[in-house]
Amino acid sequence: MARHSFGGGIADYVVTQGESGELKLAPNVAVTFWSAATGGAQITGLLDTTGTAIPNDAVLSDASGAIPAFGTAPDGIRAMWASASLDGSGARRLITATDLGAEVGDVATRLAALEARLSGVGRLTASPTAPANPGTGDVWFDTSAPTGGNPIAFRAANGVFTAASTVTCALPAGLVPGDYLVAVVVFASGAGELLSAQPDGWTILQASQQFGGDTRIAIYGRVYAAGDTAPSWSFATATQTSVTARVSAGIVAYANAASTPQVGTYAIRSGTGNNSDAPSITTAVPDALVLSIFGEKSPGVPTSVTDPAGTTRRLYQTGTGTSLVPSVLVCDFAQPVAGPSGVRTASFQPASDNGFGVQIGLTRRQN
Repeated sequence: MARHSFGGGIADYVVTQGESGELKLAPNVAVTFWSAATGGAQITGLLDTTGTAIPNDAVLSDASGAIPAFGTAPDGIRAMWASASLDGSGARRLITATDLGAEVGDVATRLAALEARLSGVGRLTASPTAPANPGTGDVWFDTSAPTGGNPIAFRAANGVFTAASTVTCALPAGLVPGDYLVAVVVFASGAGELLSAQPDGWTILQASQQFGGDTRIAIYGRVYAAGDTAPSWSFATATQTSVTARVSAGIVAYANAASTPQVGTYAIRSGTGNNSDAPSITTAVPDALVLSIFGEKSPGVPTSVTDPAGTTRRLYQTGTGTSLVPSVLVCDFAQPVAGPSGVRTASFQPASDNGFGVQIGLTRRQN
């Protein structure tokens, strides 16, 4: 803190009232200073302009009745109550420091610097509905009633690679009736390979889709029931009823998920590169869980795979060999608030022209 200067201001005078009620300036009057308009304590430790202690902490008005500039008050005092009496019994009037202008200027400078540092910091909103026109950095605390049902939880996953005319993907271990399963099949299709119809009990989430010119992906879903068996797919061409295909397949299982997932728009890699995007979806209810699913075919076994930021890997199944190596990658992330999920990007090494991405949103099963 700092010591502030007092006295010598335009209003700093000692005034008395004459017999006829007129006001007169009072010279050579001892003035003391107090912490309150009434009562309070006398302010001591006053210094004159040379830094010397003022005797009895009383300042004399000059020959014209003005309270002269007398130096400084103790640290941090910006205003005092002046009394033209040694014991403070006389009327008291507020007197303020005369050097506050510099302090105000310093505060203004500090505020300007703070505003510059805070530029870009978003608004905090707490409400049951999302704020309109949110800006970068805005935070919304959703105060709406929680969604019914138990939270969605990853259960287990399993994958397989083969070069054969039929592929069977074993169900993940530890399944519980009611779990929701998502199966992904990625296979080389350069010779016109086609996939058979979905296995019994499975629903098509993403119909067989070609990407990169010589690769296909298909995605299926179902609710697990006790006694369900592993799904199988076979391969054919327009002229052959059975052909060998290089295929990677995988199944991920989730507890407490409803049987009506939200399937987003897919994206196919344009040209040769490493990154595959799964376009954003807009979830309609809170407490969703979003899957980012990627299909890839590489000239060899991928040397590295980077998951999308903010996700957890649940399944990665790739193949073997030095060409036509299909891969399946499934990651997920929580979406506690309804709204856009954001684009998720996975990266594969080495580069290829065969990349596919899609997001699928799971919602809570209402028990």
